[in-house]
Parts: sequence; C-alpha cells; structure tokens
Amino acid sequence: MSTGPQRAASTTQRESQGAWALLDEQVLAMVMAHAPLPEILKTLCTTIETHYAGLLCSVLLLDVDGQTLRHGASPTLPREYSQAIDGAKVGPSSGSCGTAAYRRQPVIVSDIATDPLWADYRDIALPHGLRACWSMPIASQGGAILGTFAIYYREVRTPDAEHLQLIAHATHLAGIAIERDRAQAELRAAENRYRTLVERLPAITYIAEIGVHGHWRYVSPQIESILGYSPAQWLSDPANWINHIHAQDRETALAAEKRFHETRELFQAEYRMVARGGRILWFRDEGVLLPSSEAQELLMQGVLYDITEHKRLEDQLRHSQKMEAVGLLAGGVAHDFNNLLMLVQGHNERLRARLAPGDPAHKEAVGIEHAVSRAAGLTRRLLAFSRKQVLQPKVLDLNEVLTEVGKMLDHLIGKDITLQVTPSPSLWPIKADPGQLEQVILNLAVNARDAMPLGGQLIIETRNAEISKARSPLDDDALAGKYVILIVRDTGVGMDAETQAHIFEPFFTTKEPGKGTGLGLSIVYGVVKQTGGWTRVESNPGRGTTFEIYLPRAEEPPAAAKSKPAGKSLQSMPKGTETILLVEDEEGIRSLTSEFLCAQGYTVLDAMNGEKALRIADGHEDLIHLLVTDMVMPKLGGIELAHRLRKVRPQMKVLFMSGYPEHPALSSEGAGQPETILQKPFSLDTLAHKVRSVLDQA
Repeated sequence: MSTGPQRAASTTQRESQGAWALLDEQVLAMVMAHAPLPEILKTLCTTIETHYAGLLCSVLLLDVDGQTLRHGASPTLPREYSQAIDGAKVGPSSGSCGTAAYRRQPVIVSDIATDPLWADYRDIALPHGLRACWSMPIASQGGAILGTFAIYYREVRTPDAEHLQLIAHATHLAGIAIERDRAQAELRAAENRYRTLVERLPAITYIAEIGVHGHWRYVSPQIESILGYSPAQWLSDPANWINHIHAQDRETALAAEKRFHETRELFQAEYRMVARGGRILWFRDEGVLLPSSEAQELLMQGVLYDITEHKRLEDQLRHSQKMEAVGLLAGGVAHDFNNLLMLVQGHNERLRARLAPGDPAHKEAVGIEHAVSRAAGLTRRLLAFSRKQVLQPKVLDLNEVLTEVGKMLDHLIGKDITLQVTPSPSLWPIKADPGQLEQVILNLAVNARDAMPLGGQLIIETRNAEISKARSPLDDDALAGKYVILIVRDTGVGMDAETQAHIFEPFFTTKEPGKGTGLGLSIVYGVVKQTGGWTRVESNPGRGTTFEIYLPRAEEPPAAAKSKPAGKSLQSMPKGTETILLVEDEEGIRSLTSEFLCAQGYTVLDAMNGEKALRIADGHEDLIHLLVTDMVMPKLGGIELAHRLRKVRPQMKVLFMSGYPEHPALSSEGAGQPETILQKPFSLDTLAHKVRSVLDQA
C-alpha cells in the first residue's frame, strides 16, 4: 500500500508529464502551422511558468556574428532587465547564458550575488530581485549553437532534478522552433534570390511538362516584354509554344523535343518565334529535366534567350566579311579603271579648254565630262557597297566611338565572356574616320571572342600616351609624339611568334574553314596605318593577347574646306615656276600631267618608276620643290620613294596620286593626310589647285 509521500510524488510526476505533453502539443502545433518564432517562444515560456510557479523563463537567440545574444522571449522578466541583457556577449564569464553559449554546456548559478560568472551582470540582475539562474545552450541538429534557454528564481536556489529535466525539455522544443524558423527564412531568402535572378535575366525562364503540348507550369514575367503575352495568357493554352514557333523552324524544335524525350539530356534548339504584333524574334532554348518521383509528371526547366540581336550581328559580320573580300577585288579593278578615266578626263579637259562655248564640239566635250563623272560615281558606289571607299576623317573623341560600339559588344561576344570597358577621362582628340574606327574595335572584339571559346575576360580601355624617342623602337613605324591608345586585351588562347608574323596578312586565319575569312586584322592594320597610327601586339600561347592601337593626337580641329575656283580655263588656273618631279608608271597619265604642269609654268622632271626617279633626283643639283608620285608602282612604290628622297631633300614636299580606294601602306611620314592625296580620276583644274596648295603650305 502506497504511503502519502509516495502518492504525492506519483501525482506530481503525472502532472509534470501531463504539462509536458500539453507543452509539446502547443509548441509543435505552432511550429507546424508556421507561426512566428516570437509567438512560439512566448507560448513556450508562458506555458512553463503557468505550471511551475516561482520561475521565470528567458530565451536568447545567438546573432549571426556568433558572439552576441539577442532577445527572444521573456514574458514575465522585468522589461528593463530584458532590455539590459539584449546584446550580451558570449564569453567565459558572461553570466549564466553567455557562459553556457560559450562553453556549449549547461551553467547552473545558485546565487547571482556571489557567483564570479555574474561579476559584470549582478548589478543589473539584483535590483530586479533575480537571485539564481540556470541556463542551457540551444543547439541545432548539426551541433551549432542557436541560443540559450534559462530559468530565473527570485531566491537563492540549487538545482532539482525535475527543473533540470524541464530546462532540457524546453531547450529541445526551442531548438526545434528556432531551427525550423531559420530553415524557412533561408528557404524564403533563396526563393527570393532565385526569383529576383530569374525575373532580372534578359531571358524567359519556364517550367513545363515535357512533350510538344506539355502544360507550362511557370513562365517568368519577361515573356510580356519580349513576346507581348502576360504569363497568365501564355499559361492558359499548352499549345502556345509550338503555335508561336515560326513555321519554317517547327521541324527543328520538334526534332530537339524528340531527342530530349528519348535521351533526357540537355534540350537545345535555336528557332524563331512570332511575337504579338507579328515581330519575328530568334531564340536559343535550353532546358534540363527536373528530378521527380515516378508518380509525377516529367517536368523540364528551361531558358529562352532572345538572340535576335546576336543573329543580326552575325549576319552583319558575315556580310561585312564577304564585302571585305569583294572590296579587295574592287580595289584592284578601281585602280585600273580610275587610271583610264583619268586619261579620258584629262584629254577631254584640254580639248574643251580650246573650244569656244558656241562650238558644236564643245557640247560633245561636256557630254564626255558628264560620262566620266558618272563612271567615277559608279566606281565610288561599288567601293561604298564593299566598304572600301576613301576614309572620311574628322576630329573626334575615341571614347564616344567606343561608347557606341560598346552597345553592341555585349550581344556580340556572348554571355560567357566578361566585358570591361574603361575609357580614360580627358582623352585627347584624334583625327580619324569614325565608321572605320568602329570596324576596328568590332574586328578586334570578334577576334578576342573567338580566342576564348570557353569564356574569359575582354578588356577594352583608352588612354593618352607621349612616346619619347627612347621608346619609339616599340614598333618599326612608331614615331615619337603624343598618341591616344586603344587597348584590347583578352584572356584567350594566345598566339605564338610564327602566327603573330602573319596576322595582318589578308586571308590569313587560324580558324577552321567556314569560321573566318582572315580579313579582320588586315582591315585593322590598314585603317590604323591610313589614320597615321601603328599597332603593337603582345601575345603568348595560353596567356591571352593584347592589341595596342596608337593613333596620333589631333592638335586642333581641321580648317574649313576652301572652295574651289569655278573657272575651267587653263589660263585661269594657278601657275608656278617651281621644279616638280613627276613619277607615274602609266605613260598616258604621265605625259598628260607633265604637259599640263609645264603649260602652267612649272619645270617638270618626269620618271616612269621610282628607281628612275631616284636617279633623276640624284643627278639634279638644284632644288626639287615638289614630288608628285603615284602611290602604287612596280618595284618601288610612291611611299618608299618619298621616304628615301626626303632623307636627302628634307625640304621637298609631296603630293600623292592614287587609283586605289584605300592605302594600307601609308606611313605617318607626310602621307596619310587627306590634303596630300589626289584620288584618281581628278581634273586638271583640281591638280593645278592642289599642286599650288601643297607648294604654298608653310
């Protein structure tokens, strides 16, 4: 038969078990219902305090820094005290809670007034009548400390087994609630990050059942800005996808869908879609199979990238490369054709000058002049079509050109290459053709992209530089002076010395057939040289490539163009008495030009090629004021001829003639300036004024 004390103990134990069961039910129900953590912790403390008179509960949460305890719940502790310990630091002597979190084990303090652990906190606790505190660290399933659970007493008190069990049980419940709350917070944060990423991508993301008519479960909001349909409109009909694919591309999409269904590997396809309003857009579609149980429908998650601009640039580049090839042919044809036009125009001009306006033959001469003009216009249109026309330089800011090109580069180089554009402030002006400079930057960027098939970094920057004589041997054509530098650097495969020796040659390419024409860098070289600059290349296999384009600084804006005299009379054209060395390999042009210049009062020394011109100059003791030379001649061209003659006759001025539309061989030594080149065919009137203009230059 049970005694009184035994029955009392048994009753107390049953009451405790009943209280704990109620505690479990209340707390776990709130956890499963996703109640806010402060409410769960408050319920935990309040329920315990209701069944155990005389104790006060407190939950502190460990901050993300792992060093600071923050208020979690303390429904009956004095508010001033709870506020005072909010922010307490974890440490070896930080009261019961701070020490428990530090030691990662329970800490029992029976008398706050005397225990050394409370030395820094007893003045906070004692005024509120708090005398004892037992604390236990709250740990996650992985062992990480989440906070502390503590009970306070208003009297000095040593532990008893029941209350120690109570603390352990409450700590376990608090750990479940805190860990679940943090997991949910991390999940929400991850979902928000994913949604933010998905909804900021310049693409359409989706989740759909596999199959041509599979139901789409999700589509990102970008579908409205790209295709013109709201997500709700798109999701309403499973056939929207296939129905909006361009009729000519449906077989491509269906074949990709079939492969994906059979292999369950990466879905990949490129096709056009018809947007609202009839716009045709290109997309690259990539998707993967989502893991699922056998009972669930098979789902794929994919991304539709709008590659319309990329396709446009591809077509543009392909067309550009074709036109470069056409331009090489057109340039050669234009040279011979312009020489013939030059002869026709010159002889006709001399003939017309001898005819009175009322002479019947004068009308015929005018007709010939108009025909020559039309023929010259035809040549110019051919060269414009192939983008081989003469450069049209103007003073400009290279940064502005780079800004315009930069708008295209992101689409051109692809998403696996990081683009960094760093324009230098206060960049000096240069004199160049802006359209050709854009082509230079694009060609270099395309080359860099192709050198980084696995991705990498493309850096484009500009800066000012003053090259001294000591530094000028950086390049054979480099001269001391002030330059604006365009730097294009990639982290691609690089080049060996043998490859670098040929990169500027037309049609030289290291790319596989169908991937390049070999014209890109030859165009860069020609444009830079014609602009009066030079190019430096640094590259090593596996270590990337750096192109440095040096363009001369423009000191001032170009002067306003002077109007040409309207008169066509040979007698009214500018004259002179200076000595001119005329070099032209076309006999008809040489004879015509020599006779005309002699008629204008000049002393003319004529030569049929550069070598003979050197011999004539060597035997002529007097001054030669002006060299008028064709640029392209057998054996010794006009550029080299001018270079060699200027070494011995530095005062001699130079006027170039050319039937070619571009001049990649131009150096910065006097040539390359528009006012020193006569583009064939030119009139005798133009020749007279140009000769006089060059001779009169300071």
